Amino acid sequence: MVPGEPIVLASVDGITVNARITGQVAAMVTAAGAGGVRLTGGGYRSPAAQIETRRANCGSSYYAIYEMPPSACRPPTARPGSSQHEVGLAIDFANCQSRGSACYRWLAANASKFSFYNLPSEPWHWSTTGR
Repeated sequence: MVPGEPIVLASVDGITVNARITGQVAAMVTAAGAGGVRLTGGGYRSPAAQIETRRANCGSSYYAIYEMPPSACRPPTARPGSSQHEVGLAIDFANCQSRGSACYRWLAANASKFSFYNLPSEPWHWSTTGR
């Protein structure tokens, strides 16, 4: 990603992501389905939506939204401008709320084959960088 470069979005089975990764997301969704796991969730999040997510998870003060460490939020939430969701390179999978879920177990065993990595503090959050 080049700073200031427009983000082109695309949808893969209802998950909006950066168009640059649609092939790997489509292949991962297909492979998971063949393995009996349906992957659903949310990918791209606008900067305004990231601010709202911080407000909901961290508090409404300027400090809470823009400065507080992500780890102080419940659940941990990236500061606006630093989330992989804002560039369409992360997906929060709806059915991966715990490490015991079939979704998480499948992703833990297979996601790296599609260049997706887990953020260890959030079983549902997978991205191209692991952040």
